[in-house]
Amino acid sequence: DWLNNQLRRVRLMAAPDQSGPVWAAWYLVVAGVALLSLLLVWLLGMVHPILELLATAAILYLTLGFRRFSHWYSEIQSCLARGDLESARQTLAQWVEQSKAGLPAQAASQRGDESAVARESIRLGMTAAQQHVFGVIFWFVILPGPSGAVAYWLSALLLRSWTAPRNELSRLADQPDVEAMAGDMGNIADDAHGRIASQAFRWVDWLPVRVTAAIFAVVGNFEDAIGLWRSRVLAAPESTDDTERVLIASGSGAMGIALSLPDAPSGAEGLDDLEGALAASSSSGPSLREPDGLAMASAIGLVWRAVLVWFFMVLLFSLGRWLA
Repeated sequence: DWLNNQLRRVRLMAAPDQSGPVWAAWYLVVAGVALLSLLLVWLLGMVHPILELLATAAILYLTLGFRRFSHWYSEIQSCLARGDLESARQTLAQWVEQSKAGLPAQAASQRGDESAVARESIRLGMTAAQQHVFGVIFWFVILPGPSGAVAYWLSALLLRSWTAPRNELSRLADQPDVEAMAGDMGNIADDAHGRIASQAFRWVDWLPVRVTAAIFAVVGNFEDAIGLWRSRVLAAPESTDDTERVLIASGSGAMGIALSLPDAPSGAEGLDDLEGALAASSSSGPSLREPDGLAMASAIGLVWRAVLVWFFMVLLFSLGRWLA
């Protein structure tokens, strides 16, 4: 919470239409802190290699975040298992508000049946696992020391902090001058901070999300995962960001479960057409079953198998570096 507040105060210090200073702030936060973590580990390694290993493991543990979303998922799964749909909707609504999820998840939390609630919970769980676990592990493997894990973790944190509506920031800032700045700027969601944080995270997450999608295919139904991945990407408008689309399509095919994809229409009119959009998105490709409480358990199994593959890759890369 303290770090989130500091990042949001940084957002308030620049005008919403100035891109240059915002990019500088993003690089300073992400690259600067990542380099500091690398320097810290290097200095500890000068003292003793065991200290370097312990510091690297501690930083990796802090940047990994299963605990940041697993409680929402587990609570919804428990509610559906005992037939308490209303409590499942309420928990999903809290998760949607916390994660700033899109229209399909909002609709499911308001008036969704068991299938809709389970579907959106699985989707949110997959995207959260990518941001809090898989992406962190990928960059930990690629960059030296803990710098990659720290850089990815901070870029995801900036995405969540800088894309929040500005009228929410005044509640988080306890200094009168910062609160006045937020009030003067008003509710500007599409400012330079939000655009740059989103664009930067798409770049950072482009390769990790495709590696995760490939792993989903390997540990699940390979043919359906790849087929659905290709069909969804080809069917997407060119202006639509396909990062989440790739992940959900691969996971959907790997499990054989119909999941909503981030190509549903937006706005109030899109809410009325949501079921039709989801049905149209499922009309092509492999045959998929509707999600339910049991499907949520299948998704947990898929994610854990992917985690095992990721950590096996970490072990191989670490062994290779040690032998080198």
